[in-house]
Amino acid sequence: MSITVRRTAVALSSLTAFVLVVWLVKVLPLGWLPEDGGDRLALGTGVGAVVATLVPFITAAWIPQDVPAADGRPRRITQTADADDQAVIEQSAGGGQAGGTAPAESLLQRARGRGRSRIRQTR
Repeated sequence: MSITVRRTAVALSSLTAFVLVVWLVKVLPLGWLPEDGGDRLALGTGVGAVVATLVPFITAAWIPQDVPAADGRPRRITQTADADDQAVIEQSAGGGQAGGTAPAESLLQRARGRGRSRIRQTR
């Protein structure tokens, strides 16, 4: 399943969760819910917004974070940084770390430091 389809499914799930919570709060005859229809709608909207916000966080593991180009082109990474005084610049393409992404076919790292700044670049 493509990442676009997965992101669309998460967005629709979030919208569905919101509508379902609002509908349940409006329809269910629970004693602890407000009697007035407007108050019920306000409560349902608030709770529905919280639930709809939680859905993407719960399903975030289902959507991959680093996806190679779908058209088969090689991955290209460009990183640029500029630092002054005692700043630290660390640039990494992520290919050398455990669990990192595949190494980039083309990597361009540019860093400029002035003063006592430090620069560390890794592939």
